Amino acid sequence: MEIRELLTQYQNALANTGNASASSQGVEQLVKTLAGLEAGQIFEGTVNSVKGSQVILGLSSGQNLTARLDKGMQLTQGQSVFFQVKSNDGNTIAIRPVSVGGAEGNPTIRNALSQAQVPLTQATLQMVDEMMKNKMSIDSHSLSEMARQVALHPDAKPSSVVMLQSLGIPLTDEFLQVFENYKVNEGALLKDLSGLADSVAEAAKQGGGTVLSSVVDVLLPGGQISPEAVLFEDVSHSVYEEAQALEEEKDPSFLLRENEEAGVVIGKEAPLTGQELREFPMGSLGRAMSPEGMRDLNQLLRGDAAFLKKYPGLFEHNSIKADASAKDVLLALTEHFGKMSGEELEGKLQGKALKELLRAVLEDKYTLEPKELLEKGSVDKLYRQLHSDMENISDRIGQTVPNVAQSVQAATSSVQNNLDFIREVNQMYTYMQLPVKLSGQNATGDLYVYRNKKKASEREDGEISAFLHFDLEHLGSTDISVKLKNKSLDTKFNMADDASFHLIEDNIHILQAKLEELGYQCRIQVSGDGKPMDFVNDFLKQDVPKGNISGGEMLRYSFDVRA
Repeated sequence: MEIRELLTQYQNALANTGNASASSQGVEQLVKTLAGLEAGQIFEGTVNSVKGSQVILGLSSGQNLTARLDKGMQLTQGQSVFFQVKSNDGNTIAIRPVSVGGAEGNPTIRNALSQAQVPLTQATLQMVDEMMKNKMSIDSHSLSEMARQVALHPDAKPSSVVMLQSLGIPLTDEFLQVFENYKVNEGALLKDLSGLADSVAEAAKQGGGTVLSSVVDVLLPGGQISPEAVLFEDVSHSVYEEAQALEEEKDPSFLLRENEEAGVVIGKEAPLTGQELREFPMGSLGRAMSPEGMRDLNQLLRGDAAFLKKYPGLFEHNSIKADASAKDVLLALTEHFGKMSGEELEGKLQGKALKELLRAVLEDKYTLEPKELLEKGSVDKLYRQLHSDMENISDRIGQTVPNVAQSVQAATSSVQNNLDFIREVNQMYTYMQLPVKLSGQNATGDLYVYRNKKKASEREDGEISAFLHFDLEHLGSTDISVKLKNKSLDTKFNMADDASFHLIEDNIHILQAKLEELGYQCRIQVSGDGKPMDFVNDFLKQDVPKGNISGGEMLRYSFDVRA
């Protein structure tokens, strides 16, 4: 492909329009773009027509270029083809078509690895394949450097190593693990907090009450149990008497018989309805725990006469109060069990009670109410507090119970790594998770803003494109895309199934009326194809800036001739 041929094509096309100024400026930019193409770089073109040995390629800029086919090369009209620059001496550009699929049988990939003296393995084949898909250079130096990174991280998928490198995110084992979680939609901070709750509950069975104290001192510093938890009520006397009798008989069936006669069977509570959930205050046991968790909590505490005597205000009608504060119950448990050994606690903590209780307190502390999201810096403040608390928990648990600290420290590190990964992504893109308290549940919302910070100057028309993703208990996966320009608002809801689709569609007029009251001109659509948001493919790869391996200037390796 001769550069002068490209210039002739370009000048002839502009000459037909009579725009001499555009021709001069276009030629200058075209020469600059072509001169920047280096051997090994990949660009994409669409085959618009094939006549004998001549092929017309359509580029991403909308311009057509004519090239000559070598003998034996087969291309068909409409085919999208990736080309590799073989050489560019400033006068002639030699290109060849390459495939981005079927790495095992792709001679281009095999030859590239051979020339770079990189061993031919499944990992290196996947590495080159992913580099080509991301339009990264596959010259010998680039392949050698990428292969070195893949070898340094043997537990990570080569495709993940390539993707993080192309994004400019530091290549660490921790970030690679977080990235893998995001690829399979397991990147929610609330899931990491749930894992921490499980780890602490399991560690308490070995390390005893000291584990609980170390964690709760960080989560609820200076926490005071509310007076209501220790105040006697009439019903509490009977509960205490039953617990004393139970201790005397040493027969758990006694308590069950008494409850059955009273019409109360512990552990057989009917699942709470949505209406009942809404009646409980935020942070209460009824709002945060499952029926199984409540059953296990009752079984754990009702047989403990000392606990009932000290905290009678937590009980009502022979059971622990569903509207009792989860914080109060956790503080009471920590105070009561704080000096017990792991052996003593192991027999008591077999069910879901402590895990769900810890999870409830973690989620209550590290989630925001919708109105709090409106406060400037609220999410950043939450992130900083969470990161600091995880570090403190890790330090305390390591000092007080080092023999069981490993699992808890791994869980706190998982939370910190996730936060650090979000921060790194935010160096180039606007993305944040929004752990939010919703009616009847806590949920993680993801906010994506389609604006590459490295290329912010390219779009100055004032339009903002954003995307919200929620995983909700009843609605399922809920995606909301928003385009806002001045007061013109274009919104689309994408729901997981038909039931959710119809529910939103039947009530969307309420939202539209509220927005119009605020002065927005709205167009709202609802669809139900159920395709969830893909963090990697639908967001990170929207406008992936490609860079050289040494971490220099961020470039895009597509063949883009701007006129």
